[in-house]
Amino acid sequence: MSAPIASSQRPSATPAPVVAAATIILFFAADAYDFHLFRQFASETEGWARVGALLALRWAPQILLIALAAAVLVGPGRIAEAMGLGGAPMRRLATGLAAGLGFTAVMAMTLALTSPVSASGDLLYDIVRGAVLPGVGEELWYRAFLFGFLFRYAGWGFLPAALLGAAVFGGAHLYQSGEAGEAAAIFAITAVGGLWFAWLYAEWRFNIWVPASVHLLMNAWWEAFAVSETALGPMAANLSRLAVIFVSIVVTAWLARARGGRVVRGRAWLVGGPRRQA
Repeated sequence: MSAPIASSQRPSATPAPVVAAATIILFFAADAYDFHLFRQFASETEGWARVGALLALRWAPQILLIALAAAVLVGPGRIAEAMGLGGAPMRRLATGLAAGLGFTAVMAMTLALTSPVSASGDLLYDIVRGAVLPGVGEELWYRAFLFGFLFRYAGWGFLPAALLGAAVFGGAHLYQSGEAGEAAAIFAITAVGGLWFAWLYAEWRFNIWVPASVHLLMNAWWEAFAVSETALGPMAANLSRLAVIFVSIVVTAWLARARGGRVVRGRAWLVGGPRRQA
């Protein structure tokens, strides 16, 4: 028997096929122009002005689109809920940060022992640009919007919804590759990461701060130490990432038992999603 539907899992009043079609169309239409405004008006900016331009011209329009889509498809009173920001905001943020710090501690310690500290002249800038913005922005865009709307409100199963997002997420990082083998490895790593982040989002009762904090902090440790310029890295760094995944899965599954069971189980892996559970 499946767990009862929590308030953050209530179905949308909009028919499921409409939610699915609108989500996919809006996502891919907007995703094709993700850097368009930035390149058009701010491609020559540098330093903190570049960070501000990225926030205003790349991430802000996407976040606004998610909010508008949530208002129309889910309901104007449920925008925060649909974006994974509902409930008690500060408590959910604190929970996400605590989970992120706990899960990624093994990666921070491993990199500290195996890689030199970054020689960047402005590490704070590197972390904000390379970790904070993509860590929060990508989780809202790929997990809260594409995966979340399909799984929570369109009645898709976890795997169909998560695999679509993971494939797009992996493809979005191919710019880091210089050859076919490297491209395949980067795609695989980031796509698996997309599946994992989607699972964390679901099992932490759609608290976007959990996958966002893990994503952000993993990127931040990568920036803080001179590991690699791409998503690939040396063996020790990759093993530390696997350790983060393992620890997060074990702890999340254990905590789910205290919350009445996992969200993703049974038929929800393939069909129905939480809106079909009773």
